[in-house]
Amino acid sequence: MAGVAVRERPPATRTHDRDTVPAIDSADPDMTQAARLARAAWRREHLAEWQRELEVLCHFDPEFIYDPAHEYDQESTTDPDYDADEIHFVEFDADGVVRPLEKRARKVQERGADTASDMLADTGLEGDYERLVRFRPETIEHANQTTRASHPVRKGVRPDMLVRAVMSPSERERFMPDGFLRLDLGAPVPPLVLEVVSEGSAERDLNYKRHLYAAAGVSEYLVYDLGGKRGSGSPRALLMYRLGGGSYRQVPVADEYRSAVFNTRVRMMPDAQERSEEQRGVPEEDRSPPRFQWWDPDTERWRDRESDLKLEVKLEGVQEGRVQILIQALDAFLPDLSDADRERIVEAWSADGIPDDMLSWIMEAGQTPDEWESIVDVS
Repeated sequence: MAGVAVRERPPATRTHDRDTVPAIDSADPDMTQAARLARAAWRREHLAEWQRELEVLCHFDPEFIYDPAHEYDQESTTDPDYDADEIHFVEFDADGVVRPLEKRARKVQERGADTASDMLADTGLEGDYERLVRFRPETIEHANQTTRASHPVRKGVRPDMLVRAVMSPSERERFMPDGFLRLDLGAPVPPLVLEVVSEGSAERDLNYKRHLYAAAGVSEYLVYDLGGKRGSGSPRALLMYRLGGGSYRQVPVADEYRSAVFNTRVRMMPDAQERSEEQRGVPEEDRSPPRFQWWDPDTERWRDRESDLKLEVKLEGVQEGRVQILIQALDAFLPDLSDADRERIVEAWSADGIPDDMLSWIMEAGQTPDEWESIVDVS
């Protein structure tokens, strides 16, 4: 079995028995910062024993550079760049306690991917989220040298949301084996990436990943702060970077910005329920997440999947009410109309839509009942 590569290996100055560092589940909410630091110190000083612990993991990768500062178990890790399949990422809060990824951040990922896919329908692009992306070695080397990161990327990262090319089955087999997007195998570079900032990822998202995505050729990079993630009291904000000359230039953003990838304006809009949830004392993580919206010039409105669904339900209700009014008009002006003929008219309305002047046509047909079929013809 290959030896464990480590990202930092300070010289061991003392040794102690394994029992002096109690085994604690990395997802244990009671893991304190002191306990975490003690475990990390033990790993640095007992690399051989730590290697044996790693090798029994079902997802052990002899090529990965394991970091003694992080936890790795069968189901989760605190290392944001560990790319084993089906492994959950958890992070430390300011007190050193491990907690799951923020629920609202995950919802933003999902909503963002849905909105992106709707915007890009029939363009050859689609939205995706939490898709592991592996980069070309020269891309990683450039980002690592530029930033001199203490936790450099070995193979790839998992963006919160990205836009990628729609692929045929043969292209997926070639460029997305095991579900990974393999830029190192020649897969098309995602033109847009979105990262949702957490308290522990702000520096990495705004610095390291900015250089990594720029080196890869991602043309637009979005970073979203739900509020208070870049620093204490940092405002809710959507940051946008556009690639030019091999590096990113930040684009001033107020409430919205124009995306060349989407070919329209986009924005992050707080959900209408969020204010009432805040007033009711709903915990922040359980409140409705903001919506990633796009401006549709054809309908002249801001759109996202939830808003489209609500509008569709509303229009269906209006349509149903209008149908009922017209049926009452049929009964009033064409009382001898059979049930079968009435159903035929209603079916025509459902198939072809209802003309704006249908009520006038029904009233005119009442003057010549034998010519009622003109109602169907006009619709």
